[in-house]
Amino acid sequence: MKKTMIILVMLAIAISPMFANGSSEAKPVEEYTFGGSSTVAPVAEAAIEQYQKENAGVKLSYETLGSSVGIKQLQEGTLSLAGSSRELKSSELAAGLIPHTIALDALSVAINSSVGIANLTIQQLSAIFSGEITNWKEVGGKDASIVLIVRDESSGTYGSFKEIVLDSQKKTPSKNAIVARENGELAAKIASTTNSIGYIGMAFNHLVTEKGGTILSIDGVNPSEANVKNGTYPIRRELYVVTKGDFVAGSVQKSFFDFLLSKKGQAIVSEVGFVSL
Repeated sequence: MKKTMIILVMLAIAISPMFANGSSEAKPVEEYTFGGSSTVAPVAEAAIEQYQKENAGVKLSYETLGSSVGIKQLQEGTLSLAGSSRELKSSELAAGLIPHTIALDALSVAINSSVGIANLTIQQLSAIFSGEITNWKEVGGKDASIVLIVRDESSGTYGSFKEIVLDSQKKTPSKNAIVARENGELAAKIASTTNSIGYIGMAFNHLVTEKGGTILSIDGVNPSEANVKNGTYPIRRELYVVTKGDFVAGSVQKSFFDFLLSKKGQAIVSEVGFVSL
């Protein structure tokens, strides 16, 4: 009996480290950093929260950097997926970057409540932001100097507005403008700056109206979901996630992109104020 007990104790001592090692060897968490456009951020952040609930062992994060910075860091390998609210440049496409559409958006034109107009044509808008029209009385408003509020040049929203509104009319942006680094800052500046005008992604319209600003119609068309889908609102764009090369089958990046395009992912797009595909 004593021999048997001794053998059992020795056996337990021998195998206990094996169990200890087995219990401590938990599967490592996979971590991925995405980033870029501040416009894409609400979609990405809400989608990441839901995706992680359904995919234990994966940790995702999204850094709000601006479209151009995010794309640059994707090229450099700092990010594994970039968000962009502008189309890619030919040089970026030539470098092997690929845009993948996840949502539709409109750029809304916002004014301070002091301005007192309701509509602008795309021609008037381009003349205002190029600095050719500098007084509100030239477009049916009061006799007051126009104050421009724009996004910084690294912003995809800046790039999209320039391309759709200014480049299409062969005009260059005015340098006489107040610069806002993100949508919330722009909305606050519009609301607090008398006689001001700016542009913002449609999902952030509520930030303008909550602070007392006004969203204009352009060419008589409001920036609504229906008008974005049917193509009648003139300042319309796509939102993207960007990859360096195509998606790798079975990768977390591909899985997350598939989630964004799923019924759940597109519901998130609508919930945060953009237009689902």
